[in-house]
Amino acid sequence: MGDEPSLRQRWLGSRLAQLRRELGLSLQEASNRAERSTASLSRIENGLVALRPRDVRPLLDAYGVVDTDLRETLIAVAGEVQAERRGWWVEHNDRLSPSYLDLVRLEATATRIRTFEVGVFPGLLQHERYARAVIRATSGTSLSEEEIDHFVSVRKQRQQILTRDKDPVDFHAVIHETLLHQCLDEPDVRTDQLRCLVEHAERPNVTVQVLPLTAGTHPALTGAFALLTMHRLEIAHVELMTSDVSIEEPASIQRYQNAFAVLTELSLSPEASAELLSNKIDIEG
Repeated sequence: MGDEPSLRQRWLGSRLAQLRRELGLSLQEASNRAERSTASLSRIENGLVALRPRDVRPLLDAYGVVDTDLRETLIAVAGEVQAERRGWWVEHNDRLSPSYLDLVRLEATATRIRTFEVGVFPGLLQHERYARAVIRATSGTSLSEEEIDHFVSVRKQRQQILTRDKDPVDFHAVIHETLLHQCLDEPDVRTDQLRCLVEHAERPNVTVQVLPLTAGTHPALTGAFALLTMHRLEIAHVELMTSDVSIEEPASIQRYQNAFAVLTELSLSPEASAELLSNKIDIEG
């Protein structure tokens, strides 16, 4: 599974192809300018080659790219692609789907994550027992206990971006109030999860808001999503039952950004949300 090119690697290739086309160059003409074979350039544009930052500069020179910000962005993304090949997730490459690996890689370098959840508590805020219950429920009977253990372990490793010493990610979650009443096979699992949520919300880099049942209609009625902000990229991520979708088109991302802004306005304040969660724990505890 892990041999698939990453989202960032595909994005870089696509952006270089776009620059070539905007200049009106054929693949052959561009390869002559860049002093690369057409086969090599084709593989780069299709995201099949992980370019080193120093190899991006000659291509940008060949395409006459002088925009400093654009050059820095593409060179920085090339560096991030190289770094992706050294992360903790590499040891799990053969057991995780390409789309899940993309999510893990993006989370690891994100400076800010905003997420709206209505069906499950955010994965980065999940208690181990709750994570296990969710994985078991959503996978049906397709996973063994050993495989469930593995996915829980990976989820716990993902959560380290919230607690790492250097630059923990700025995480903002809006959760629908229905989650506070979610029925689980073991009722105390929900209580453990609520306590875990409150503990996370006490961190200075974590914000939790509850969207109340009385909020009515809102722009995210179609379901959950996440916005991941990296130094040079912004991605909208939508998890489906059998796959994940990463959205890169700026206009589409703007719609998700606008939707999240509305959700935060409709939600209880972080303080009121914490009080609601604590009251719920007291009732159940």
